[in-house]
Amino acid sequence: MKGKKKNASPEENQKRIFLRMKSPSAFGAVKRFDSTSFMNVPPEMARRDAAYVQFAAFFRTLDPSAMPVSERRKAYARILQILSMIEEKTEFILNADAIEKRDLENVENLNFIRRLEKYFSMLDSAVGTLPLPSEKPSAETLPDAELGGKVNSALSAFETVLSALIRLLLDQAAPKLSSQREERCRNFSKSDSERYEKSFALYSEYYAGLKNC
Repeated sequence: MKGKKKNASPEENQKRIFLRMKSPSAFGAVKRFDSTSFMNVPPEMARRDAAYVQFAAFFRTLDPSAMPVSERRKAYARILQILSMIEEKTEFILNADAIEKRDLENVENLNFIRRLEKYFSMLDSAVGTLPLPSEKPSAETLPDAELGGKVNSALSAFETVLSALIRLLLDQAAPKLSSQREERCRNFSKSDSERYEKSFALYSEYYAGLKNC
């Protein structure tokens, strides 16, 4: 049994956390906190927030110039996958907001994630155009090798500049996103807050280095 618990998925661990929580009403919470739609919000929000923190940390340490093209392609693919999940969870929270008439999320954050997805799609497309070491151009496929080299150089420069701008964007957004997270947690009941914090710790470990996305 111990081995099974150790190897349990985050979803299974999250279910155990959920079942161990006391009813929000036990802490004098407003009745609307008891609805099924809202009970799912804290752990889903924790998953979204933890994934975003790990994504930002992963990208800040990424040095495209020190990585082969194949590794950069894999990195951008992982980032796009995690951003897609973050977008999905943000939409879920916004829908729950509408149902519960809470003020936990705003469309601005959803638009921000969608912008990031567009930027990383551009990086992925640019790197996907660069040749792998094994893809040596021939006279038949590339009549002007010199021009092809200039195109590849321009794409690499574009990748470097856009990557730097995205890092600046993440740095500028960090204080506001952190403040919003703290504000949301203050609006949780004791039970909601406990569920959020335990799920956040669980998913922070799960997504560390984007190894599970």
